[in-house]
Amino acid sequence: KKGANIPVYLLMFYLLVEYGRPHFLVPIKPALVLQLLLVLCLSTHTAQVGRLFKEKYFRLYVLLLLFMSIHVFIATNNYWAFICLKTMVSYLIITVSCCVFLNNIQRLNTFLFTFMVVVGACAVNRILNTDLLGLTGSGVFTDENDFALAMNVALPIGFFMGRTETGWKKWAIWGLCIVMVLGNITSVSRGGVIGLAAVGIVCWYFMKQKLAAMLLVIAVALLAWNFAPAHFREEMGSIGIESMDKDTGKDRIELWKVGWKAFADNPVLGVGQGNMPIVISKYQYNRAGESFWRRDLWGRALHSVYMTVLSELGLVGSLIVAFMLIELGATYKKIKKVVRDLPPSTETTKLANLNFAFMTSFFGFLVTGVFLSVFYYPPLWNIGALIMALHLVAVRLKQQSGGDVKTTVETWQSGLDSKPVAAGGNV
Repeated sequence: KKGANIPVYLLMFYLLVEYGRPHFLVPIKPALVLQLLLVLCLSTHTAQVGRLFKEKYFRLYVLLLLFMSIHVFIATNNYWAFICLKTMVSYLIITVSCCVFLNNIQRLNTFLFTFMVVVGACAVNRILNTDLLGLTGSGVFTDENDFALAMNVALPIGFFMGRTETGWKKWAIWGLCIVMVLGNITSVSRGGVIGLAAVGIVCWYFMKQKLAAMLLVIAVALLAWNFAPAHFREEMGSIGIESMDKDTGKDRIELWKVGWKAFADNPVLGVGQGNMPIVISKYQYNRAGESFWRRDLWGRALHSVYMTVLSELGLVGSLIVAFMLIELGATYKKIKKVVRDLPPSTETTKLANLNFAFMTSFFGFLVTGVFLSVFYYPPLWNIGALIMALHLVAVRLKQQSGGDVKTTVETWQSGLDSKPVAAGGNV
């Protein structure tokens, strides 16, 4: 019982490692150590883990891993196919750990506040071009477009958490939200700004004082516009239909055409996870042997999560992924139904807001992902983990209220040693 919170601290440390990438931890390979420790913790909760894999989302996840395993043997570049598979397995470990150990609202809030602080610190580093706390933000944040995506995923979580918090924590979260907006702007990512606008509209819809909220949005937008570098304004001015016929807009359209050619050539299984940059030069030429580019495209990404999945995983993999995303949407509706059935309380309010937060983050990923190849990056799979974990928390709250929840995980947590902590208690 004394060690019941250790897995939660490990998950919080995961956020620091995955998103912050502190350079002083690199020599000890923290990601590998962390995963081994989480697996060790999960080994004492085999019953709960077993019940999790009766859920449709987890069965589809395992099916996706089995399908990707085939490409490790048949893909053009077996090494990158294996690396992507290994990455997806690591996300599964995190997903299962979230579902087992983030088993109440307090733990979820603590985990999410840590997420906001880590991503916010990375945003400050990007804005000020500094190295605060040694958080390099490499990996996920190396590319400005990927950085903007992370901001769009984190922003709704902060927005909806801020609606339910009080005191200093509320204002700290709101402040981090503003930092993330500014961080998105400094990334100079047009796709990121489009995703930010989509997320902003959803958040605005849920605000009670819509007029006051609109004035606040305008004020933040003016601040961001004045704060933005000159080349950002030029980039934003190029957003439009005409940009599709020139500069990076045209380049991405042509890349998507290349991805479609690869899919048409391998419609069932695809070219294999992580292999599109390897084989892309094979598909860059038309029938006349001409190419839009004057150089070889080897190593280039398709700049679209949808085209990446279609070309690398084919129809089989794409359908599995589509069913997983549909299941996340269905889980959101299940949580919403549980919220309606629960008696009014602080926990019910937080449950409802977190449900909206995760779905808005999911929506932000889907919009921003139109322009980015981020399928094997953590945001999507972390969102999925949080949605599934929140569903189990909702089930538990329903049981405690005396309701009847028809689900394969009705008693999945019955063997847990730890009980929900009171508001204001330890994690």
